[in-house]
Amino acid sequence: MKHTFVLPFLIVLLLISCTTPEREDAILQEIVDRVQEDYAPDRRVAVFDIEWERRQGDLIIKGEVDNPEAKITLLTAFDEFGLPQPVDSITVLPHPDLVAKHYALINVSVGNMRSHHSHTSELVTQVLLGAPVRVLKQQGGWYYVQSPDRYLGWINGGALHMVTRDELDKWKNNSQIIVTEMHGIVREQPRTDALPVSNVVIGVRLLLTGRIGNWNQVTLPDGRTGYIERAFTQNYTDWKDNVKLTGENIARTAKMFLGIPYLWGGTSVKGFDCSGFTKTVYNLNGIDLNRDSSQQILMGEHVDTGENFSNLRKGDLVFFGRKATGDQPERIVHVGIYLGNGEFIHSSDYVRINSFFPDAENFDEFELNRFVRARRLIKNIDLQID
Repeated sequence: MKHTFVLPFLIVLLLISCTTPEREDAILQEIVDRVQEDYAPDRRVAVFDIEWERRQGDLIIKGEVDNPEAKITLLTAFDEFGLPQPVDSITVLPHPDLVAKHYALINVSVGNMRSHHSHTSELVTQVLLGAPVRVLKQQGGWYYVQSPDRYLGWINGGALHMVTRDELDKWKNNSQIIVTEMHGIVREQPRTDALPVSNVVIGVRLLLTGRIGNWNQVTLPDGRTGYIERAFTQNYTDWKDNVKLTGENIARTAKMFLGIPYLWGGTSVKGFDCSGFTKTVYNLNGIDLNRDSSQQILMGEHVDTGENFSNLRKGDLVFFGRKATGDQPERIVHVGIYLGNGEFIHSSDYVRINSFFPDAENFDEFELNRFVRARRLIKNIDLQID
């Protein structure tokens, strides 16, 4: 559907008047900003990197987007407002050099996604073994990918098994198991002294290809085969059908991870940041949360905390940061899970339980002073995982 593009009255006046390069740049920037706001308001989950230059009298628009409609809207705006048609040098991702393989499966127990194509760059999130990612472009041995929650980042090719859409669908549709213990080992043979093929963590999904006694025979994304003890897993379909999203189950799952250290960008039992912790807890109860605390606060429904947090229920998300004031917007920087009786569990240094109540031994004055508000997701069935 064609986007209706509206510019402020001041910009329209600039268009009517004699256009200088400076005025044209102002118009271009306004157009780019407005298209970005429509198609990529959150750059963590959408690509919209556009710039321009003038070369030998030509205006060249260049960069990358991940939505072809964003490119169409941007270029159409030039005609709508009487601007010279630019030279189109915008690449729509996935990059054409990737040919048919625009998807990949994570091929290690925990795939680390980073802010740049380097092992030394910031860890932004993690994706578990067997999870699908959308591949957008390549730089050397690194790939720019989009995780199942749409988060963007770079991952080393050694952690990926590239697949076509048909191969991805085949992986999803085959019988799978989910790892339900904190840690496990896929071994070469169905015995505990056999060499490992791969370690696994809770939440990992593998193809089930057979059973031998107390062992499941499994296949990894790249075709490696091995065996994992059945006690460490459940049939994924059965698990999904039987999981019950309740406050008690959220609290029970959260407490499993007590003591696990804080890790910026972590979303696995190898280390959590605050929102990686809440995301993992909810994921293991059948709900897929957005990645960051500032994104999670947009989910579910607002809860009036009441006096002494009396309106909160087990499983509600509690958010921290800075409340909105007359001259500053709200800023969310931390999230935890409410446990009842004034207590909440969160990843701060390590996963721990603290209290909002000053007379409690585990009172956290710092977090109480920066508490902002709470959200409830227990009743929201639209977020269930595939």
